[in-house]
Amino acid sequence: MRLGFGLGLQYSKLSGGGGSGFESDYQAVLDFAISEGDTLPSSNIRSLQNNFAISINPFFSKFKELHFWSGQLGLSGFKSIDWARKNKADYYNSPTFLANGIKGNGTSSYVDLNFDANAETTIDSLTFGFYAPNDIASGVNEAIMGGSNSSGSGILFIKRESNNCIFSGNSNVITSNAIATQGLISISSNGTTATIRQGITTLETETISTQFKSSQSVFLLNRNNNGPISSQFSNDTISISFIADELTVNELGILEAAIETFLNAI
Repeated sequence: MRLGFGLGLQYSKLSGGGGSGFESDYQAVLDFAISEGDTLPSSNIRSLQNNFAISINPFFSKFKELHFWSGQLGLSGFKSIDWARKNKADYYNSPTFLANGIKGNGTSSYVDLNFDANAETTIDSLTFGFYAPNDIASGVNEAIMGGSNSSGSGILFIKRESNNCIFSGNSNVITSNAIATQGLISISSNGTTATIRQGITTLETETISTQFKSSQSVFLLNRNNNGPISSQFSNDTISISFIADELTVNELGILEAAIETFLNAI
């Protein structure tokens, strides 16, 4: 059966190699992309992304947001797809799409993940994170992930300032001594403590006196906590971004290994 999306794809199920078909969660991403009329990645990239999906299959259901920003040059439509929710992010001021991820310009470009944390009843048991293939730049205007709500307060953000990783929960701001510069960087909260990790290594655990505040929007490459545009933008490159029910150390290790296997193969 030939679909009428102008893609010229003969569609029964796209094969992941060997005629066996793709892992079901990744197949659902491809199905959504086809329904949106998006250009799909090359067969080689699809095979590599399928391997990534197989690796994280045991805990895929934990993801509430998962964007795979790496793959090949361009493909902004396909890369905007949230693998977990099957919807799309919105781009502002033209971030750059590279083989190893999405890159900000440090002054104005950012991504609205269209993730409404207000709808989450378990905001205090989530893991927020991303994979940085290169060292994150240090500087007061560097921010990677953050959120905003109607009162202008931040939900949670991950930022490099000088040699520190900074994050916030509700009204309290914690400046960590942890140096998170490259790789899989995550912050997990259980409502009373927040743990910063680089891969599976705990950099610091901090007691938080108040719960993480829910947010109407979560952003990438911008700590947007004061209206639609803030002054803190990143010019870093991000390979994946995710929000999940609290991931275990073992799951973080599997996730990091899976994305690094992908990046080393492209």
